[in-house]
Amino acid sequence: MKLISALIISALIFSNLIFAQEKENYKLIGAVADSALGTSLVGANVTIISRKDGRTITGTTTDAKGFFTVDKITEGNIRAKFSMVGYQTKIIDSVSVEKTSRLGLIKLRSTTILMPEVVVKSIKPMIEFQIDKQVINIDQVPGSSGSLTDALKNSGVVDVDPQSNVVTVRGQAVKLEMDGHPFDMPQNMLAQLPASMVDQVEVILSPGAKESAEGGAYILNIITKKNTLNNFNGSISLNTSSNNRNYGGINLNYKVNKINVFASSFGYFGDFNSNSSSEKLNYNSANLYSLSSNYNNNGNGFFGNLKLGFDYDLDESNSFTFYGSYNKSKYDFNSDSYSLVENALFTPQYSYDNNSNADYTWNNFTLYGFYKKKFDKKGKELTFDAYYANIYSPNSNNLNTMYSYQSSTPQLHNSGSVENANTFIFKTDYVIPSDIGKFETGYNFTYRHRGNGNNALDYSYLTNSWQDSLNLSNLFRYKENIHALYLTYSNNFGKWGVKAGIRTENLNTNGEQITTNENFTQNFLNFFPNFNLSYKLSDLFQLTFNAFRRVRYPELYYVNPYKQYNGPNSYTAGNPGIKPYFLNSYAVSLSQYINVYYVLSNGLYQYVTANYQDSISYSSPVNLTSNKVYGVDLTLPYYNSPMAPFHLPDFISMLYLQFTYKYTKSEGSYLNEDLSDWGYSKMLSARMSLKLWFGIDASMYLSYSPETASKKYISNQRSYFSIYLSKAFMDQKLKVNVSVSDVLNSSVYDRQTFGTDFYMHNSYTMLKSRSISIGFTYMINNYKERQDRNIDDGRDASGQSMK
Repeated sequence: MKLISALIISALIFSNLIFAQEKENYKLIGAVADSALGTSLVGANVTIISRKDGRTITGTTTDAKGFFTVDKITEGNIRAKFSMVGYQTKIIDSVSVEKTSRLGLIKLRSTTILMPEVVVKSIKPMIEFQIDKQVINIDQVPGSSGSLTDALKNSGVVDVDPQSNVVTVRGQAVKLEMDGHPFDMPQNMLAQLPASMVDQVEVILSPGAKESAEGGAYILNIITKKNTLNNFNGSISLNTSSNNRNYGGINLNYKVNKINVFASSFGYFGDFNSNSSSEKLNYNSANLYSLSSNYNNNGNGFFGNLKLGFDYDLDESNSFTFYGSYNKSKYDFNSDSYSLVENALFTPQYSYDNNSNADYTWNNFTLYGFYKKKFDKKGKELTFDAYYANIYSPNSNNLNTMYSYQSSTPQLHNSGSVENANTFIFKTDYVIPSDIGKFETGYNFTYRHRGNGNNALDYSYLTNSWQDSLNLSNLFRYKENIHALYLTYSNNFGKWGVKAGIRTENLNTNGEQITTNENFTQNFLNFFPNFNLSYKLSDLFQLTFNAFRRVRYPELYYVNPYKQYNGPNSYTAGNPGIKPYFLNSYAVSLSQYINVYYVLSNGLYQYVTANYQDSISYSSPVNLTSNKVYGVDLTLPYYNSPMAPFHLPDFISMLYLQFTYKYTKSEGSYLNEDLSDWGYSKMLSARMSLKLWFGIDASMYLSYSPETASKKYISNQRSYFSIYLSKAFMDQKLKVNVSVSDVLNSSVYDRQTFGTDFYMHNSYTMLKSRSISIGFTYMINNYKERQDRNIDDGRDASGQSMK
């Protein structure tokens, strides 16, 4: 490994000597127009300003059609100023002319009084493409007034499961972060987060050595809205819908001199309803040959978040950040079902009605501190992060089962669980710029202690008491220590860019099943290389190669060996001997237009099920299958601007088309069960934004997936169509949104599974899927955003989703 690292660094140094070039001259192309009328502005001033010392580098004025071209720009990152008599001056604080010379259409607001300059950080498209990630600017996505899940679905960058709302990327699980820190909640609860509180979502497609190697293949970092302007400012948003989904929140900031105080609160409350059915044939069972069930599911609940903190700049070289946050969610879920059991001759054996009443509660408290030391040499800095999180999650479930052979005495089963998790993370990073590139090195320590208590009682009519007749109650404790070191290198060699690193992690675990006095320990030492290479072909085209290795360590519920009662005839238990599984990913991309990828996973977790006593199923996870995913994404993003290669009608501001194809192959077996599979999936999606009358903006989103077939599965075709309207009032401070979601009312899921000794058919229909929503966002004093750092590995997030 040392030899490989030395060869890589030597090659990079040699490449730097080869590709070293004379100072380049850049150019900037764009157009200026009236923000209200859309007409071109002739003679508008364009001034290019140095971001290093504030001097004017060069400038020009717009021509008869409002176009401008500025040549001989001697710096790669500049500040662009646009001004004209009778219009408010606009400054774009950061323009990277190294990456692109096309700025797009700049809109100036007409005014009859002298107004201060408006400063824009940068011009944001809906999706930004970088060497190792894609950034979704939520405010630019159709449907950004509803839930975050709706906005992510409409971006086309991620996949959202229609039944569970779990987010995946390229068919792989993702690790959730918020503002760069753990977002320790079930993924499906993203459907309860208001999109209006989110500034950006970073989809990190090639996690670097600086990132924890554990978690999903990719990282989803949710960046909330904050501010760093010298005044009091903020934003307020509310949204409600006809299917009783309600979102709202408030952001407040106050900055004066060296201190910036920020606070935010947002939440959701509503209900959700669905119908589902299942049918299973057990070829090897004589009495439980056929089990068919119909379910009616109803739930309601809320989610809330509160955050308070401050930034303090001690001087130009030293700064601090501290904040605390509290998250809480509570959901009540009720399910009524009817099930029929038949033998191999399809003669009814018995039936049962089952009622389940479950309460899910989740509390999360976090504290975070950060210190940065800047040195005299530009870019050289030392940082320290400390993070503490506590999760307390009590849940309960009451089952009432009435069997057909029992006249008036239903089987009663009450279960409850309490999870208490404490996490502490310390991290230090050292950034060293040099003549041959930028080096970063650091150390990361994580300590995690989790306890899980399960209580299960059945009612005895004989003794008129509750008893643990199945011996399911237990207490389990699980501890982890992770020590990690990393080293990264990055540089640009003319049109070439490189970013590479190596990370080593040592994980030590200790599990203790208190009830049965079982103990087990495991120790893992692994290395995780990462390599990214890019070549700039032109302003519009960049070729990128990414390669990385990741790992997923077992969650608590995977390793607890005690049984859990799922309902009539069904149990699940963990496996203390389960091992981590590893993932290797490779991808080649041509900007946002073409993306080809290959992902190999070894030792995937898979639940295997065995029947005993002829009619009782028992499931447990094992490391079984290897999985290969081959995929292609084809994307045509078009923004109607004067610099576009072709011009659509003026009322079409954006057209975004995407086609994805994915082929998956898995291999594995367990006892007599063949777990190998192969199959493909395809999806076509389109987004269009329109400029309508009276200043109304409209957006439409459409997706279609044909029927998917594999060796073991057949899934139904799916389609989704939504419309969004918005209009700004009160000098752009108030924005009102109206949307119609799932116009086709097509949220139906149907899947057939073919096993060696079984067959399953599952269907799911979301009720009230088609809905109309209305919302507004009000900006206080020109609210803008800030971003927090990222240190956590996301291991506390629950891997079990609520339906």
